[in-house]
Amino acid sequence: MRIGSAAIVILVACGSSKPPEGPKQDDRIKALEAELQTTKDELVKANAATDDLRKGEAELKAKADEASALQAKLAEAVGQNGEVTTADGAVKLELVDQILFPTGEADLTQSGKDVLAKVGATLKEIEDKQIWVQGHTDDQPIFAKKPKPAAPEPAKPKPAKPAKPDPKAKPDPKAKPETNDAVLPFVTNWELSAARALTVVHYLQDDAKIEPTRLAAVAFGQYRPVSKSKAKNRRIEIVLYPRAKIAPK
Repeated sequence: MRIGSAAIVILVACGSSKPPEGPKQDDRIKALEAELQTTKDELVKANAATDDLRKGEAELKAKADEASALQAKLAEAVGQNGEVTTADGAVKLELVDQILFPTGEADLTQSGKDVLAKVGATLKEIEDKQIWVQGHTDDQPIFAKKPKPAAPEPAKPKPAKPAKPDPKAKPDPKAKPETNDAVLPFVTNWELSAARALTVVHYLQDDAKIEPTRLAAVAFGQYRPVSKSKAKNRRIEIVLYPRAKIAPK
């Protein structure tokens, strides 16, 4: 009898060591499955973020390589006549004014035309850029130029009596109106910088055959100096920006 009682006690003890079954076990399984799914979702997001980062790095590198190639191409066209730099996503070509214009004037020199011909040929190939031509001067005040006096006409014999105009006479349609050939002076450095920028824009459009919708002329006058040297402040800057798409409304 004692042996049988011991066997019964052993069987009861073994039966109590089984894992619990029922609602508690189901809840535990569901919690583990939810935690596993959350971990999978976070892993997918992390992989996607890594892919986006790599894609962004590749795009930045491609843009940097493109800007570097463009800078080298423009530098080759300019040679020793200017400087090409890249900053804030824009490529800037700087030309000193004495290469392009006579002192105080806005008409291109022959050397200026030669430089712009090379630059224009390069800019025409870069169709995805907007071209802003910016005029700058030094702070030297402009003095108005007096027009050259006209050559004196040979003296004519005076008529005995001045002829009175006929009030009934009609004006001759073929007669040329009187004109003033004096060149208007540049009142301030604003006008000079604007005139020079427009001269370059006209050359790029008319001679280099660049699409005019890509061009703009900007005048800064004396108010954006880059140096204490007046010569360096007298300059034309050609700045390339990403081309904006303009759709008619």
